[in-house]
Amino acid sequence: MNKLNRYLPDQKFLILLNRFILRYDESDCNKEKIVKDAYLFCVGYFLKYQQDYDNPHLTGSSNIIAVLSSALLSPNFHTIPETVSLERVLYFYKFIVEYIVWNEYEVEKSFTSQKKSYEPLINSEAHNIKLKKKL
Repeated sequence: MNKLNRYLPDQKFLILLNRFILRYDESDCNKEKIVKDAYLFCVGYFLKYQQDYDNPHLTGSSNIIAVLSSALLSPNFHTIPETVSLERVLYFYKFIVEYIVWNEYEVEKSFTSQKKSYEPLINSEAHNIKLKKKL
């Protein structure tokens, strides 16, 4: 991940998502499994690194579409070196969005469950930071 520090957050997101999809492709998983797990990857990345982009007017899964779309439409997308191929992200983008749209209840349920499981980690990290400041 250290090599990725030179990239902007949206570039990092696309590069990591592409690597994730490529690993699944190499293991010969079917497209449906790749799409579902790519969505969960997006949720995890969003909760961990991009939660400050959360739009309160959107549902959780719609925030994922917004973040993914803005990363692909960002001018930063064109500054990613050509040595980093994002073909698989571009190919699976439509399937991820389609999965979110057609499985609204399921994706919102998994987003909420991931968010609930992630909140205790955020609270404990915040508590650890406060303790370090006191010391």
